[in-house]
Amino acid sequence: MKIRIRSVLLIMTILLCSMPVTITAASFQPKESKEPKLLLYQDMVMEFLLPDIQNAVNDYYKNRLSENPLVYPYQIEIVQAKRVNGGPGDRGFHFSITLETEPVLGPHVAVGRDRMIFEISPLFPDKVKLIAFRHLQSFELPMNLQELLKSTKGTP
Repeated sequence: MKIRIRSVLLIMTILLCSMPVTITAASFQPKESKEPKLLLYQDMVMEFLLPDIQNAVNDYYKNRLSENPLVYPYQIEIVQAKRVNGGPGDRGFHFSITLETEPVLGPHVAVGRDRMIFEISPLFPDKVKLIAFRHLQSFELPMNLQELLKSTKGTP
C-alpha cells in the first residue's frame, strides 16, 4: 500500500513539473501608480527648471558663501503658475512660474529662502528666462558650517 501511494505521488509530481507554464506579457505589466497626475507634472517641470534654479541660487550666494548651496527638486514649492498670453479657450505657450526654495549646504542645512519668477516661452532662445530673484530670508548656519560664510565687511 505504501509503495502504491508513493508511486501515485511520484507520478503526480512528475506530471505537475512537466506541464507547460504559460506566462503572458500582461503578468509583467507594472501596476498603475496611484500618484496624482498634478504632482507628476509639477515634478517634471521642476526637473526641467532645476538647472536654471540652481544657476540663479549660485549667482545670489556666490558673494555670501564659499561653497554653492544645492537645490533639490523636492524642496521647491510652486507658488503660482499662469499663462502670460492667451485666455479662456486660447492656449498660449508663454508661461510665468513663481516658485520658492530653500537651498542647502552639507547634510541638508538650509541657508535661506528664495523666491524666483521664471518665464517659459518659445520666443526665448533657451526657452527659460529668469525674470526676478528675491532673497526672502537668511538662516543662521551651525558652527561646523560657519567657515563657509564669506566676510561681509565693507559691503553695503
